[in-house]
Formats: sequence, structure tokens, C-alpha cells
Amino acid sequence: MDSVKTWVRRHSLAALLSPDLLDALRPVRKGPGELIIRAGDPVRDLLFFVEGRIKIYYTLDNGERILAAIYRPFDVLGELELFAADRYALSVEAMTESVCLALPVRAIRKNAERNHRLLMYLCGRLGAKLKDRMIAESINLRYPVESRLASYLQASVEGDGRILGTDHLGELADFLGSSYRQLARVVRRFRDRGILDRTRGRIRVLDAARLRSLARDLYVRSDGSMSPSLAVRTGGP
Repeated sequence: MDSVKTWVRRHSLAALLSPDLLDALRPVRKGPGELIIRAGDPVRDLLFFVEGRIKIYYTLDNGERILAAIYRPFDVLGELELFAADRYALSVEAMTESVCLALPVRAIRKNAERNHRLLMYLCGRLGAKLKDRMIAESINLRYPVESRLASYLQASVEGDGRILGTDHLGELADFLGSSYRQLARVVRRFRDRGILDRTRGRIRVLDAARLRSLARDLYVRSDGSMSPSLAVRTGGP
């Protein structure tokens, strides 16, 4: 099992964080279906996502959940709330065995002036995620259900065609902003065209190439790895 030092080295976190913040990192491990962040909970940590696959969604007042994005490492979670809110706005759920490195918010605020590289990185990620959110909203509002489902399956499929996380049509309909009936019709069309199989309620992708041709914009969001200018240390963080 990888150690905190291994992940710090792998993702060049020493280029972002002062030694006291590096010492404050602790691993958070979650299994499939477990929440890493629950919307509405108090903001305690900034999380560096280092292993696995996760999905991020927000919950409407009527209980429906709308998918915001699916992430693969490396990225950061909770930067939106770091200086602007006291409770998390979105929920983050592990789709596979996932690991984050948690950094207490109080430590960041206390040492912010000595971690300007971290602040630069967080500003960059906020800008990228704003763009991603606009894309996600355009997918939910403008794209047909066929494209939305193809994008979700493309982002969630494993090498053997299995779908990570939920493939329950009711939950997927909520995530994709469609009705159950609409989604069920699209699933039947995909099955009839040989793109996927649905047996005993489980979805399996049979033709990944044809699925990609339908997906257009993907729910998988831009890589959060540091740019070379941030990854190269020229002194203290």
C-alpha cells in the first residue's frame, strides 16, 4: 500500500506545499459507493485526489442528483469552499477504491502567505472547473439523452465493459437530467444496435468505439496535474 510520501513524490506536492503542510497530510481511503465529501457537511479539509475514480454531483431540493463530473487522479477537492464557504457545496463519491490526501483547512489558512504556489494552483483549478461546469450544464440542458448517456458510459466503463458505480436506470436518469422513460428508450436502442447489453438490470458496454462516436463531450474532466512552471521548485513554496 502506497504511503503519503509516495503520493507526495508521485504528484510533486512538495512543489506546492511548505514542509509544515506536507507534515499535516493524512490519507483518506474510501471504497466504491462511499462518500468522500457530503454536501452540506462542514468544510474541514482540502483533499488531493491521488488514486481511483470519483464522481461529483449536486442534490436538488426535490432529492434528485445531477452529475457534475467524473474525475481521475490527480486533482484537488474542496478548493471552492476554502476561503468562500463553511460547508461543502457538492457531494463526492468513490466509484472505485479511492485515496485522497486530506489537508486541514485551518492549517492552510494559517500558512497561506507562505504557500503562494498552492494558491496559484488552486486559482488555476477553479478557472478550469468553472469551464468544466459550463460544459456539464450545456450537456444536461442542450444535448439529447442519447449523447448524455453515451458520455456517462464512456466516462464510467472499465476495460471489460462493466460500468463503475450505479447503472440503475432510475438513478442514472436523475444524474443525466432525463426521465426514466426517456432513458429506458435510449438503453433499448443502444442494446438493439449492439452497443451495450443489459442483463438482469446490469449494463455492459459491447462496442466502445461506437459509444465514443456518440459521446461528444465527456463527463471526465480536465487533468489537475500541475503545469511545469509550478512543478519545478525555485525555492520555498
